[in-house]
Amino acid sequence: MSALAPLPDFKGTESYRLSADLADMTRSRALMWSAPGEVDQDDLLLSTLGARGWGRLHHFRMLYQSGWGEGRGKPLSPRAVNALLDFLKQFTRPEGVTPSLFLTDRGGVEIAWEEQGGRPVQIEFHRDGIEIYRESAGTEVELAHGESNRLVELLA
Repeated sequence: MSALAPLPDFKGTESYRLSADLADMTRSRALMWSAPGEVDQDDLLLSTLGARGWGRLHHFRMLYQSGWGEGRGKPLSPRAVNALLDFLKQFTRPEGVTPSLFLTDRGGVEIAWEEQGGRPVQIEFHRDGIEIYRESAGTEVELAHGESNRLVELLA
C-alpha cells in the first residue's frame, strides 16, 4: 500500500498574482466580445480551413494594416472575407484536402490547394470580386461577389 505525499504549504507564497491591469475592472470594456454570428463563422472556418487557416485569417484581420509587406499591402477587405464565408458555406471540401489561406497585396484572401496529380486550384476573394484559377480544367474566371454558387459549380 502506498502513502499519499503531504500537500505543500503554500502559505506566504504568491504562485498566482493577478496583474494590476487585469484586476482593474474598468478596463473590461476594452475586451473584445464575439459579434453575433461570429461563433458560427469560426466553426465554418475551422471545419473547412482547419485551425491553421482559422488562425491565419484572424492574424490577417488583427495585425496587417495598410502598408504591410514592402509598403504596398492593403488591409484585409471585409467584402473579401464575406465573399470567402459565402463560398465556404456552399463548398464541399475535397476529402483529405485542407486549403491554404493567404493574404494578398490588394487586401484579399486567397485559398489554394492541389487536386489529384498536383494540379493547383487558386481562388482569390478581393474587394471587387472573385478570381479562380483551376489548372486541371484550364479555367481562369473572374466572378462578381454573390456568385459563389457559380464558383462551386466550376469546382465540381
